[in-house]
Amino acid sequence: MEQESQEAVQMFINHHALHHAGSSSAWNVPFFRVDALEWFRYDAVMLGVIVLALLGLAVAVRRSRGEVPKGIAAVAEMFVVFVRDSIVYENMGREVGRRYVSFFCTLFIFILCGNLLGLVPLFSTATGCVSVTAGLATVFVFVALGAVAREHGLAGFKGAFVPQGLPVWMTPLMAGMEAVGFFSRAVTLAVRLFCNMLAGHIVIYALLGMVVILGWVALPFLAMSVVMWFFEIFVAFLQAYIFTLLCAISLNMMVNPEH
Repeated sequence: MEQESQEAVQMFINHHALHHAGSSSAWNVPFFRVDALEWFRYDAVMLGVIVLALLGLAVAVRRSRGEVPKGIAAVAEMFVVFVRDSIVYENMGREVGRRYVSFFCTLFIFILCGNLLGLVPLFSTATGCVSVTAGLATVFVFVALGAVAREHGLAGFKGAFVPQGLPVWMTPLMAGMEAVGFFSRAVTLAVRLFCNMLAGHIVIYALLGMVVILGWVALPFLAMSVVMWFFEIFVAFLQAYIFTLLCAISLNMMVNPEH
């Protein structure tokens, strides 16, 4: 019986925390399943839910816009002001940063929604899948390269990847090292967000699994899982902030290499 319980818990964790149906062969599968509840563990569906949530937020804010924001507009303004002042302007300056505030606000809220939805029963954490976080990092790479071209033209890539005052014979080597470092930062962003969100959910499911295996003796683990759930709310906000902050710092390093 204990062996069966362990196998059931392992299957449960694998199904709800580790398994993300994001491969090309599985994207259309949920629409042919009888159990509609299974749809919400598919990354394609979860990304759609996040996009709809963002569109709904935009519509609600636009309708409630006024001289003094109220309700959801006030909450949205709080997030926008926080991202603008504490992340973008703080690291990029007002003159350059104001052109990228909308991107970083969208990035922050998108990641936050993806993180928090994973804590809601039925939904899954899209940001707990490395393909999703890698996609976010890829978007940032293109935005950063586009920002360099926008601010300094094609000649700006030399300043972004080659430090000033470098001897000519070291230019190719240093340019290659800087390029590797830039793309490595993007990979680190993707892996950091993926690992942090996945690890927390595995811990929660493992604690709940102890109750299934040990029964009433493991009730303290249930209390620990509740505490961990609230802690994951904090982690959801923290990881959205860290991802956005590191993107802003990296973008500033590309656009303003002299700083």
